Amino acid sequence: MAALAYRYTPDLFDEPLVAREMPLRSTASLSERRFTAWRGRSGRRYVASVFAVDDMHALGFTDAVLLAVSPDRRIIAARDSGPFGVEAALSRWQRAIGAAGAAEIHVHLLAEDGLSRRAALLDLMPEASPEA
Repeated sequence: MAALAYRYTPDLFDEPLVAREMPLRSTASLSERRFTAWRGRSGRRYVASVFAVDDMHALGFTDAVLLAVSPDRRIIAARDSGPFGVEAALSRWQRAIGAAGAAEIHVHLLAEDGLSRRAALLDLMPEASPEA
């Protein structure tokens, strides 16, 4: 007996899959928001530390996924900090995201290797707009 398979195909009325912030319930009662979580397009959850966009500590981590977050809680840019945390490149990125309207940098430290960081970036990174 053959099994029937249903393959979902999106239509014009479906919302595009985007990464969404899903704040941690365990830290909801704290006055200072230090941690958050993001749900990638795949449904995978990424816990991150929260820093102000001008906080230099956000750029001090190596082998991290850095997310530039707008005041309306959208990821506007993302990058890998790299194994050495090249200060000049990260400082330029910080200035660029600040000029683009980022309010915070969220740092995801739990990706264990370069392949995991790349997968997280692809899952969380905003898709390019066809109008741009």
